[in-house]
Amino acid sequence: HVYPRATEYVAPMIALVESLLAKGVAYQGDDGSVYFAIGRHPAYGKLSRLDTRELQAGAGGRTLADEYAKEDARDFVLWKAAQPDDEAVKAAWDAPFGRGRPGWHLECSSMIKSVLGETIDIHGGGEDLVFPHHENEKAQSEALHEKPLAKYWLHNSFINVNEEIMSKSLGNFKTIGDLLKEYSPDTLRLLILQHHY
Repeated sequence: HVYPRATEYVAPMIALVESLLAKGVAYQGDDGSVYFAIGRHPAYGKLSRLDTRELQAGAGGRTLADEYAKEDARDFVLWKAAQPDDEAVKAAWDAPFGRGRPGWHLECSSMIKSVLGETIDIHGGGEDLVFPHHENEKAQSEALHEKPLAKYWLHNSFINVNEEIMSKSLGNFKTIGDLLKEYSPDTLRLLILQHHY
């Protein structure tokens, strides 16, 4: 019944970063950004069954390995110091640790805590979110609260359409409404219930 928007939860995000800094699992880099130190959270990598010694900065291709001023290249951004592009699109906020914007993982942890509490029953998503997104969400929330973020993690595989991953950007998807024009609700239920989630 709640559809939270990240921009409505910037104050809780700032509070979460302040708490992580106070606990010593986060630090401010020379560039003004705030990072989560995965080496200070021994449980990091358990969700994705990841050996943190094998992580390589920049391996995902989204950023350059030397783009951030981190103590450890494997650490992730909690609060990114404001850049001219952020200011141009009004995506920067004042915080005690400097003007900037929240990291992607921080948004989800803050909204979950604000709307549902420190531990939720089920957290789900596509298998592509297990690492790094859910792993980072889990780490920052559990390092702060010292309790599980979620009792159960459910990750679905991708649906393939004509040997391609179904995706909105490819336009090769159908909504439930589209399917109901072709099939009865009972037929769709039977199809779905015949498979693992």
